[in-house]
Amino acid sequence: MSFLFGKSKNITKLFNNECKDAEIGPYQPENAFSNITILPSFKSAATQIYVFKDKKKFVVGNENGSLSIWDSKFGTKIIEIKFHNQAINSIAEFNCGEKTFLAISSNDKSITVWDTSTYKLISKVNGPKIYKIFEAEQINEFFFAADFDLKIFDFSLNVLDQFPRKDHDNTVKFIILINKTKIVLATNTDIEFYVLFCFDKIDLIVKKIRIKLLKICENCHTDTILCLDYLKDSLFASGSCDGTIFIWQAETMQKLQELKPFDECDLTESFIKSDFFSVCSIKQVYQRYLIIASGLNLSVFDNESKKFVYKIVNSHSRSKITNLLLLENNILVTGAENGSIRIWKFDECLDDKSVLNVSLKLIGECLGQSSAISIIKTISKKEIISTGYDNIIIIWRDSSATDIERQNEITQILSKIKC
Repeated sequence: MSFLFGKSKNITKLFNNECKDAEIGPYQPENAFSNITILPSFKSAATQIYVFKDKKKFVVGNENGSLSIWDSKFGTKIIEIKFHNQAINSIAEFNCGEKTFLAISSNDKSITVWDTSTYKLISKVNGPKIYKIFEAEQINEFFFAADFDLKIFDFSLNVLDQFPRKDHDNTVKFIILINKTKIVLATNTDIEFYVLFCFDKIDLIVKKIRIKLLKICENCHTDTILCLDYLKDSLFASGSCDGTIFIWQAETMQKLQELKPFDECDLTESFIKSDFFSVCSIKQVYQRYLIIASGLNLSVFDNESKKFVYKIVNSHSRSKITNLLLLENNILVTGAENGSIRIWKFDECLDDKSVLNVSLKLIGECLGQSSAISIIKTISKKEIISTGYDNIIIIWRDSSATDIERQNEITQILSKIKC
């Protein structure tokens, strides 16, 4: 195992439709996340990592069905639970009154709900098929679950409402809730729209819920959908394996725009087409720009000019991007199949001719995983957690931020002693 921070790289930059080599010379990374904590070895690979909303703890779900709760600051294990007997496939956090619960779904076709203060099992349900659960991020009292059908559960695993989907061959892959009323669901190639009705709200707890199908956009993607990302207001984006991205308006349930970031590239080298084009994730910065991770590449799309204003080909040295995170201060984190994690800074500035330019600058690199990066999660703006298929979980921290926090703690202790 090796750890690298701020290594120089040659990359190819595509700008204004002209390919040219751009050298990123020696530099001191602004955000290298060089302070690391390696969690004790796991017997099986992590299939899910969920960071609590208060950022103080995180949950690791494993391939063997076990769950462990960890302290984010110290990287110490709080408790380990073994209840499921197959891989954990999804985790969601939700509230009921002042209590917080975790919902866990497994490939053993069960869902369990746990009290986060006592770590006791509250309820369990077994389904005929494997469930996957999704948070209703804007409404905390329930969560979505999908096997073939769409269901809504409360903390007691009562089914508040369900919608029997007709196409059981097209399984549910992603669900997002927009403006608390519109449910958008992505299957292999379709986008489905539902409306959510909440009734009888007593003491901020929803007592009755109904969902209704509004529209199905069948085969809107000609290849497998790989991401469904909320952007802003009523806008969201879907991306597929062939590199196609659609920008959608949830209120009108219409496609607004189709993007193909690297469609003009001639693959003369020995690239696998899906590795080069497949869309991993789409993030929005400044309410204007879309940062797109697709295959080996990164690109920036300007929503105002309706043009791609910056592109980086081979952003991870011929390795496919598996994850894209957006931190505070327009810092982005990417993970790749070669086990590398790179830190990028997005900038927007006027040049000497008052022309607005944007850039995506590589400011740090972290190498610690010996396999493809499967999961990266944000703990805070200065902390991330990653894992791969090597059964290793690493917490990465910005060393400069850690030094400042440590100095502040020392100052506070000294001030108390003086008093």
